Amino acid sequence: MANRVKLTKARLEALDFDKDGQWVTDTEVPELLVRLSNTSKRFVARWTSRKDGKRKQETIEPVGSISVDEARDRVRKLVAQDGRSNAETLADVYAVWESAYSSKVSEGHAAEFRRSYAKHIAPELGKTKLSRLTPRTIQKWYDGKRADNSAATVNRWLAYISKLCYVARVNGYMIGNPVEGIEKSTPNRRLDVFTRDDIKEFADNLLANKDRFPIGVALLRFLMIYPCRGKEAREMKWSDLDLKAGTWTIPAERYKTKRSKVFPLGPLQIEHLASLPRDSEYVFPMVTDKTRPCAKSHQRHVWEALRPKPLGAHALRRTIGTSLLNKDVPLEVVSKLLGHSSTAVTQAVYAHLEPQTASKHLDKWSAILEDDEVREEDEEMVEMLKVQSAISAQNSNEGIE
Repeated sequence: MANRVKLTKARLEALDFDKDGQWVTDTEVPELLVRLSNTSKRFVARWTSRKDGKRKQETIEPVGSISVDEARDRVRKLVAQDGRSNAETLADVYAVWESAYSSKVSEGHAAEFRRSYAKHIAPELGKTKLSRLTPRTIQKWYDGKRADNSAATVNRWLAYISKLCYVARVNGYMIGNPVEGIEKSTPNRRLDVFTRDDIKEFADNLLANKDRFPIGVALLRFLMIYPCRGKEAREMKWSDLDLKAGTWTIPAERYKTKRSKVFPLGPLQIEHLASLPRDSEYVFPMVTDKTRPCAKSHQRHVWEALRPKPLGAHALRRTIGTSLLNKDVPLEVVSKLLGHSSTAVTQAVYAHLEPQTASKHLDKWSAILEDDEVREEDEEMVEMLKVQSAISAQNSNEGIE
């Protein structure tokens, strides 16, 4: 039996006939194998034909002459072409995508693709012959869907159709991509944030329900005054916080980029956190089990009961970021507060920014909430910034981003 490994450039270089045997199978595309001998390594496609049920094998290229990704694509194409002599409808192309291309994306993405195709694409376009899948046909479908759905949602479904057209094109079933001629609507991003009145209404709802949902309200209030992600807040531990210094450190294992991150806290955030009970290692523990962090389902339940309008809780984060930018807070400062260190452009702008510099600007969001002017720095704030500066310098020396 062939060994099963995920083929990479390094793994291919390390393959040895005496150690690994004659055949090695790729775990990502099982139809792709590497045939080893004492003198050579070759990519080979081996699959069971859906036409006659017979096993088929075809040599692709010597290892090293093409990349692993290219070898996978060529094997997928061979298997797809063998599966049917021709694809006549969009449904036929979808079957090809399902059998040969769905494994290239994450399970979550594939599941959403399947759901969207079955519910929103197949009923109107599934039986359409590829020769009749024209920009006019797709435009009519698009306009019909826009009547009851947002531009962002229908644009996502359109991207799935475009992917199917790509599959049809690379397999020789059609020429060109009719989706490229579609007139798309531009999503109205302004609807994705809350207005000042929305925030005031939400603050009033939180205050009125703090006894009904003590943990959920405390969590949502923090998300209202600090632009972090919901998961980061739910998993926050008291050991992550230094309220005297005004810093919140998220360990690498719990941060999105898998690197430790130090965030600044302003007086408003510190006051809120200091007022919470410390009856768990988590700042926002689960309602029924204090040894675990607050459940996302509880956050969603409280949010849906108290939110000012039907947007997700992540809209609070976008609202804070947008409001700060509109108050002339520098882009690099907002990037620091949002933790957008994954983009190269943003990295280049704010990589040098220290937490204490960003923390001063949290007062602007506090002023927005309180409908007041930004407070002048007092002696306590100045002292806090000095401590944060020392911590930031120490973290820089240790290589913490």
